[in-house]
Amino acid sequence: MEITLLGFVLGLLLLAIPLYILYAFRINLMQKALVAFGKMTVWLALTGFCLYFILQWNNVLLNILWIVLMALAAAVMMVGKARLKSSKYVIPVFVGLLSSALVIGLYFLFFVAGLKNPFDARYFIPVIGLLIGSMIGVNANALSVYYSGLQHHSALYYYLLGNGATHKEAVNYFVRRALQKSASPWISSMGYMVVGVAPVILWVMLMSGVTLIAAVCYQLLILILLFSTSLTSLLITLWAARRYSFDEYDKLKGK
Repeated sequence: MEITLLGFVLGLLLLAIPLYILYAFRINLMQKALVAFGKMTVWLALTGFCLYFILQWNNVLLNILWIVLMALAAAVMMVGKARLKSSKYVIPVFVGLLSSALVIGLYFLFFVAGLKNPFDARYFIPVIGLLIGSMIGVNANALSVYYSGLQHHSALYYYLLGNGATHKEAVNYFVRRALQKSASPWISSMGYMVVGVAPVILWVMLMSGVTLIAAVCYQLLILILLFSTSLTSLLITLWAARRYSFDEYDKLKGK
């Protein structure tokens, strides 16, 4: 389904509705809304411009490079959203994002979707990009819970050690809290997926020529994919970032 220039302009006119509501009720968000819309437009235009050439060339190395850049940008955003003070956490977050998205994403494309060439830009970039993008907000909250827990409840960590717990057992308390924070949004979304995100994805698949049964199956599998990638990425990140929180004697480093 293509969209005409007139249709696009008519669609843009719908923005007048929320802007008028903000103005009518004197909600001081008009400028922020316009700035946010402008930023979104610029980023979408730049992304679309880059993806146009990537899809035209469809080069494996170029496709992987694009995913690496996406993961790096997502890692920077995640560290910012998690309010981690040091930029050194970008590397472990990047490792967690990229490794989990690539491994689980390629497994889905090759074994589940049955693609002979899972690195085809038409499938590789949207699927891996979806996995990376879906983890930013969820795992940023989980990382915030984990590191704020270590910082503000360090006495609990030493209390557990003093009562015979190993380092792994003591840390696992904080890891469990982070995993719970990461898993909760996905578990909740399973309950309202029929009236939430699902209709949008189903609609896109149906417009792409996918049968209804296949679209429903893919919707279910995609949610499982996102759930698996989110938790896996978080565990890899916490493992990779361990040396930033503990010294060689398993003592908490100063923040």
